[in-house]
Amino acid sequence: MPASGSRPLIVIIENDLPLADALALLMRDWGYRAVSAKSASIIVQALGPRIADVCAIIADYRLDDGFTGIKAALGITKAIGRRVPTIVTTAHPGLAEREDAYPVLSKPFDPSVLHRWLDDHVTRPVEPSLSSPTGSECATPVRCDF
Repeated sequence: MPASGSRPLIVIIENDLPLADALALLMRDWGYRAVSAKSASIIVQALGPRIADVCAIIADYRLDDGFTGIKAALGITKAIGRRVPTIVTTAHPGLAEREDAYPVLSKPFDPSVLHRWLDDHVTRPVEPSLSSPTGSECATPVRCDF
């Protein structure tokens, strides 16, 4: 869980980098921190011990090299060591729904649907004061590109 007073951390696994950036900006606008990458391994490596702070995962179904967002989410969940609310986004809902692992949000989707899902599944701590160092560092989305 996030440190007391910090904004919830959302992981975005998306191989379409402009879409990943747009989702990360939405997360920030909605009061979350966001980290996005093309794969679970990049997320786990980039976050290191902060992986325990992850509060939710948004994963595209079709990733590069034949990987799926479902497998990526399972890898991140294993690294965290606990179940984390996860939603899969896809332009191919039939494929993702057959695996029946996580809720599926069909692309293109209305951002308000994702916002409601996050509100229903992620607990928000009390907002830190503006003078708190945590308040400023939580406002910027991060994309892991390496």
